[in-house]
Amino acid sequence: MQVILQTVIPVFSIILVGYAIGRIKKLDIQTLIDVIVYISAPCLIFSSISSSDINIADFTTIAGAALAIILIMALFVFLLLKLTNSDKKGLYLPMVFGNTSYLGYPVALFAFGMDGLSRAVVYDMMNSLVIFSLGIYIVQHKNEIQEAFKVPLLYAVVIGLVFNLLKIPIPEVIFTPIEMIGMVTIPLALLVLGYKLTEIKISDAKIAFLASVFRLLGGFLVAFLIIKLFSIDGLVKNIILLQAAMPSAVMAMILSAKYERDASLVASVVFITTVLSMLSIPLILSII
Repeated sequence: MQVILQTVIPVFSIILVGYAIGRIKKLDIQTLIDVIVYISAPCLIFSSISSSDINIADFTTIAGAALAIILIMALFVFLLLKLTNSDKKGLYLPMVFGNTSYLGYPVALFAFGMDGLSRAVVYDMMNSLVIFSLGIYIVQHKNEIQEAFKVPLLYAVVIGLVFNLLKIPIPEVIFTPIEMIGMVTIPLALLVLGYKLTEIKISDAKIAFLASVFRLLGGFLVAFLIIKLFSIDGLVKNIILLQAAMPSAVMAMILSAKYERDASLVASVVFITTVLSMLSIPLILSII
């Protein structure tokens, strides 16, 4: 219980600070998002992977499981929309893709340390790759897989993995500033998440709530099935379960607004899942 409290309270306290800032003063939050995406997050990813004990077996297991979970969730959403004759294709984004970076990173770090963070990064890599390719294709019918290669995320993962596996030494004078810049990512991302929640107005509450339950519960159950099917255990199992059950990705809200596809409904799901995760994340941590 102490570990759960030490993980959850700091995370959601910072989110609440971001939310309070958003209520008090309006800021140009896009600048902070750019700092995270292009500077601090790549530094965090590189420093965590290059210095962790992650190996090829863990890397391929997490990446493979993440891809399987995402595709299975997408299939379920496809069937649900067909059965209900719904044309709200924007729901694919918040129901399939979790907030595996802004929220997944800090929870993994606080709960499992740097080794947990490095594995959470691998899961998020697959999540980002698919949302910027298949995700955009679904909501826009325009293949923009190149979007995934315009941000440094993937490159930071690959370079960090090369340094780790080849045991390439990194001089302290270089590694320390990279690590320090990277650690800015965690509080900054949580502040941005809290701030973004102030911009949301709930619409289609019933649909949004049902979609939210599907995202949190469905993600966990599909991950549990994958883990049992392939006998995955240890820290890898914990990270897969945790990341699969994260609330809806903030990027889902951003992309739905960009492509004008059910933006208010998607934002509602992001908000509701984030609020519900205050209960679901402690529950998951107690289970694993």
